[in-house]
Amino acid sequence: MLAVTKAALERLSRKLARKGAADGMALRFKRRERGWTLRLDRESLGDTAFTHNGRNVLLLDETVSKGMANMTLDTRKSGERSRLRLYRNKTRGD
Repeated sequence: MLAVTKAALERLSRKLARKGAADGMALRFKRRERGWTLRLDRESLGDTAFTHNGRNVLLLDETVSKGMANMTLDTRKSGERSRLRLYRNKTRGD
């Protein structure tokens, strides 16, 4: 399963607030030709939901959840702001 750091959950929460997302809306990873993108969506049956302060902030469907099984979502500093960063976890022997 995708690992999500506390810093990433806080960043996702701020992103939802900035977008003015309605209650019940969260961000969902979608696969694009050049990588992953986040889109506003509602929770569906079978989703994995990540919460921050009692609110769903990130949703993964079963396929995406399996595809991100060995990944971590974190933040990194970029100038004055923090940005989300998705990376593959290192395995033994890497």
